[in-house]
Amino acid sequence: MWRTKSYFLDFQKLCFFGFFYLLTWGCFAAGNSASVNDFPNKPVRWIVPTAPGAGTDFTARKFSQIASDVWQQSVIVDNRSGASGMIGLDLIAQAPADGYTLGFISVSQFIDGLLQQKFSFESTKDFTPISILASTPLVLVVNATSGLNSLPSLLAFAKARPGEISYSSGGSGGLTHLAMEVFLNKSGIQATHIPYKGSGPALVDLLASRVQMTFSTPPAVLQHIKTNRLKPLAMATASRSALMPDVPTFGEQGVQGVNIGTWYGLIGPANMPPELAEKIARTIAQAVKGNAVKENMQSQGIETQASTPGEFTRLLNSEKNQWSEVVKTIGFKREQ
Repeated sequence: MWRTKSYFLDFQKLCFFGFFYLLTWGCFAAGNSASVNDFPNKPVRWIVPTAPGAGTDFTARKFSQIASDVWQQSVIVDNRSGASGMIGLDLIAQAPADGYTLGFISVSQFIDGLLQQKFSFESTKDFTPISILASTPLVLVVNATSGLNSLPSLLAFAKARPGEISYSSGGSGGLTHLAMEVFLNKSGIQATHIPYKGSGPALVDLLASRVQMTFSTPPAVLQHIKTNRLKPLAMATASRSALMPDVPTFGEQGVQGVNIGTWYGLIGPANMPPELAEKIARTIAQAVKGNAVKENMQSQGIETQASTPGEFTRLLNSEKNQWSEVVKTIGFKREQ
C-alpha cells in the first residue's frame, strides 16, 4: 500500500513539474516570438569596424538609412576602427544577441580574421551571419597629378625605379593590402607599403600625394575621379564592370590573375534567434528590391544583393578556403 501511494505521489510531482516546464517553455517561446514580431521597437546600433570615410563606412551609412526607413526606427552608425577592425568586432561579439547591436563588415575584416594571431574570431561561431547586402570590385587608383596615366606607364616607372613607388592600405593584412600584394606578385614590381588605420586615412594621403597608389572601391573614389583628383588605372575584375565601364581590367592590360572584389555584410552576436536574423535579412532585402534603390546604389558604385542568413554562412565558409589559398600562393606574411 505504501509503495503504491509513493508511486502515485511521484506521478503527481512528475505531472506538476512537467506542466510547469511546458508552461515556462511556452511563455519563453511566446515572449521570444513577440520580441521578434516587435523588432525593432527602439534604436538599433550599427557598428562599423572602420574609420569614417572609407568604402565600408560609406556603404554602411547607405544601408543604415535603408534599414531606418523600413523599420521606422533610428539606426545609429558607430565607427569603431582599430586593430584592423578587431576592436569593432569585439564589441559586436560581446553585445546582447537581441538584434539591437549589429555589425556592418566587409570582406576586409573577414580576411584579417584569418591572418590575426592576437585575436581568434570565428565568423560563423562568434557571430550570427545575417545577410550579404552588397558587393563592389576593387579599382587601382593613383593621384591625377602623378603623371601615371595608365597601368603600362605605372609598370614601366616601377621597373625603372625599383622601390621608389609607395602605396597606402587600410591596414596590414586588410583587403587593400592583400590585393596590392597580389598585384605586385603578378606584375613583378616592387613598392613600399604604408599602412593606415582604415582605408579612409589611406585615401587622404593618396589625395595629398604622400603615396603614389592604392586599391579602393568605387563608392570611396568616384567623387574624386569625377573632380579629376584621382585617376583609375585598372579594375580587379574578370571583365569590365558596369560600375566603371571605361576603366580597363588588369587582364586587358597584360596582368593576369588580379580578380579581387569586396562584399559587405550584416552580422550580429552569436546565438541570435534564427527567426530574428531571418526577419532582419528579409525586411532589408524587400527594401532594396525596388529599381529606384538599386539604380541609386549602382550610381554610387554599389551592387545590391541582400541574401539570406544561410547564403551568407555558405559564402563565409567558401571565402575562408579561397583566401587561405591566396595567402599561401603569394607567400603573404603579416607585417608586425
